[in-house]
Amino acid sequence: MQDPDFRSYSAQARGYVHFFLDREDTGERILVKTDQIALEVYWATPNRFKQRIVGLRDEKSLPTNIHYHLDHLVVVQDDFGDLIRIGDGDEVESVLHPVAPSAEVFYDFLLADSVTLLLPGDQESVRVYEVLVRPKSFDIPGFVGSVFLDRATKAIVRMSFTFTPASYVDSYLDHIQISIENGLWLGKYWLPYRQQLEIRREVPYLDIPAGSVIKGWFEIRDYEINPPLPVTLFSGPTISALPEEQRRAFPFEEGLHEHLDVEGLTPPPEMQEIRRMALSIARDHYLTGVSGLRLHLPQPVVSSGFRFNRAEGVFLGAGLSYGLSPSLGMAVHGGVSFGRERPEAQITLSRGDRQPFLRFTGSLSQPRDLGPRPGISGVLNTLGALSLDKDYQDLFFVTGARATQTWVVRPGMELGIEERWEAHRPARDEVSSDPTTPRFRPVIPTERGNWRSVALRMSSTTPWQSLTTAWQALAGRFEDRSVGELTGTATFRRSSLSRGMDLLATLQGGLLLGDPPVQSQYFLGGRETIPGYEFRSLSGDRFWILRAQAARDLKTPWARLRIFGAVGGARLADQATSETGRSEESHRLLTSLGAGMGLFWDVLRLDFARGLSGGGDWEVVLSVNHAFWPWL
Repeated sequence: MQDPDFRSYSAQARGYVHFFLDREDTGERILVKTDQIALEVYWATPNRFKQRIVGLRDEKSLPTNIHYHLDHLVVVQDDFGDLIRIGDGDEVESVLHPVAPSAEVFYDFLLADSVTLLLPGDQESVRVYEVLVRPKSFDIPGFVGSVFLDRATKAIVRMSFTFTPASYVDSYLDHIQISIENGLWLGKYWLPYRQQLEIRREVPYLDIPAGSVIKGWFEIRDYEINPPLPVTLFSGPTISALPEEQRRAFPFEEGLHEHLDVEGLTPPPEMQEIRRMALSIARDHYLTGVSGLRLHLPQPVVSSGFRFNRAEGVFLGAGLSYGLSPSLGMAVHGGVSFGRERPEAQITLSRGDRQPFLRFTGSLSQPRDLGPRPGISGVLNTLGALSLDKDYQDLFFVTGARATQTWVVRPGMELGIEERWEAHRPARDEVSSDPTTPRFRPVIPTERGNWRSVALRMSSTTPWQSLTTAWQALAGRFEDRSVGELTGTATFRRSSLSRGMDLLATLQGGLLLGDPPVQSQYFLGGRETIPGYEFRSLSGDRFWILRAQAARDLKTPWARLRIFGAVGGARLADQATSETGRSEESHRLLTSLGAGMGLFWDVLRLDFARGLSGGGDWEVVLSVNHAFWPWL
């Protein structure tokens, strides 16, 4: 029943909409576009609504032609009404609200918890019930989540939910997650306070380790209760906007990227909790809208379909993935190396969305590069090998199995264990027709044999996400030889999108114990380690490397200045000549400095580096932003 003392309200809303690319396997996210919105929000009896977009500005971090549905740029005033509709009906058409009339026919309800809200001042406490909601049938459009209700007034205090797959109109939709919080005004009116939205899409018939996400965030404030609102205010469309020139000139209280500088692109706790809660409510039912059977290309995506290097020649591959159950997936990928005239294949079984995370991988003659860092992205290596006879991969081939189990110890900290059973086979130049005048630099020789190991891993991220660390301890055997390894990486990053600046520093080191094979050694020198030296000219069973760079936008989005430096070393503990046949200098230290430009939204990078130690020289490095390597 409508309170006769509550006739109208006006409020101000501020919000952001971010569009980005993400990888669910690593959590990495690449910003594409940012929108900042200012709204005037009005309501009057009997259920008349009006919103006016008074401020709207945006900036593209990568090229895109995305246009949002209008309801992504405004707030929800009526808790969605009896039927929930998203994307103007193009994403979710009509899902029955769990508090709508006759909802008990379609939904199962469970009283999960009760909470007492202590209010400031002399206001009485409020008792709130949490009710879990799931549809009786997951084959129809439905709400999956929780609703918090004020026990006295039955008003909605909070809703956190997603949808059944049948709810999604767009076949590209993986999921939509929504969190709505209401605030108590004058001790009795629950009005919109904070709202969050996440819409994730994937290609419906192609399984690649990437998707696109729209993330919306709004806060509604500065309420005025029962202001005199003219009837003419509510005439015309429910949502209106000032002219573009006035919207862009709006005096926002915060900078365009200030919210992102603070919050980052990682999923907020509310979205993570919605996912966990929905999976527990849905149990054995799917909560994704994309097809269960899809074409599959593992990372690096393009290179897993086509690549060229001196060890494989031309490789062509493809695969399929299938969801065996909501939490168990299978992916098969295979192809042919025409240079070796041999098949390559891989099958992966993974159990996701639950803890611990499990993955089992079986491999047939899969290529693996020497470490500790890859020298180039897959596509650029193929282009360089085909056109310039420059191959920056040193491969050997692995047949065997690998099992990985991962636990989330606490938010920001993961613990994992990995077991490997593998047969290693060396590579050779399959492309050069005349061995006396090879087309490429020599393939670094590796050892043939059987590998068995177990590794313990731990990674952690600080709450402010500036510092991440990763550690690994490994014990195993190669043939009849014992092998041990300790490695660690610490990465510090401080970014300010509002200032167009980025600082990045990485310290990495490793120590091999026992009698490891050549393919376990660490190779330094040249691009991606210490530029300005011959590629992988230094190797050893222990290494350390410190890399740092600073970047600043010069002319957004066309040019970004980068200044960088690197210092490090590698050595063999017991001998001066490695199994690669190259003479190594004990305790040799390499240093380099350089500068470069990030071009076209910082996707393509052109760097000039100078090695400052003995044997150093100028080197020109053409590369691609590391964030895109998984797709290349």
